[in-house]
Amino acid sequence: MNHYQLFPCFLILLLASCGPALENKEEKGEGKKGDLRLEQSSDYLSILHENQPVLNYWLSPQLPEGIAEHYTRSGFLHPIWSPSGQIVSDGFPAGYAHQHGLFTAWTNTTFRDSFTDFWNTHKGLATVMHQELVEVQEQDGYLGFMAKLTHSSKHFGPVLSEDLTVRVHDRKEPFVFDVRSEQTNVTKDTLFLNKHLYGGLGIRGSKHWNPKDTVNFLAPAEFLTSQGLTVDSANHTRPEWTAIYGNLPKGKAGMAVIPHPENFRWPQAVRVHPELPYFSVSPVTKEGFFIAPGETYISRYRVVVFDGEVDSEAMNTLRWE
Repeated sequence: MNHYQLFPCFLILLLASCGPALENKEEKGEGKKGDLRLEQSSDYLSILHENQPVLNYWLSPQLPEGIAEHYTRSGFLHPIWSPSGQIVSDGFPAGYAHQHGLFTAWTNTTFRDSFTDFWNTHKGLATVMHQELVEVQEQDGYLGFMAKLTHSSKHFGPVLSEDLTVRVHDRKEPFVFDVRSEQTNVTKDTLFLNKHLYGGLGIRGSKHWNPKDTVNFLAPAEFLTSQGLTVDSANHTRPEWTAIYGNLPKGKAGMAVIPHPENFRWPQAVRVHPELPYFSVSPVTKEGFFIAPGETYISRYRVVVFDGEVDSEAMNTLRWE
């Protein structure tokens, strides 16, 4: 395979800096754009619409009490809130503590002839961590940030450097934010991303949809794709959007992911788990690829967070232009 297929639109898709660098403050910083507000503590960055939180991004390594040390992780989005204030994501879910809200990671990879798994951190082979908050990005209609993450092998050290950009749209309902990931191989060796069931972007749904969480479970997650497919038929199909939603304490809510049409192998396949509340948008379910030294893999996603049932017409309206 010609590996330059990974970024045919690299030059025209590069994001320009859209705002001032975020000051390093030990306890708290704050920025505002329109009805959006950004707050920063030493542990996390939060974006709010008016007084309603939209999402948190974790700056410091997190490890809930009672969880093994190898699950330590930062650089992910959780909680993700619906417009009514319900949390639709889960951070360290019971039974699957290696999944974290919205996160990026690869599973079945080969680096320097060694199997390396950045997703399943309990294997003790690799992990992903936040490294630096690069800048705040603000413009009419959105407020966001760029962060730098490192995907590291426990044996070989840093393999991928990721620039993760998150931009929240200034709108009340549904909440909409865009995610851009630029993963660059910072080594002198090729990282092979092998064919696998999942890997790339991970979405973990609410604890109330997790049957392994006996304290909080209410009902299984529901899924719907742009092709009208549900949990029984959506796995490894190639929809233009995928939604996860279900019952929460104050009624139904959920979130949908709309991949950008210029993503590699678009429309990318989705791994929809038959029993657990998560899915992965992945380009490796049918065939692997590789990221050569100095090469950058770029992907973009729009996330729509809603209350109630999935509005397919609204999803189609919110697709990338």
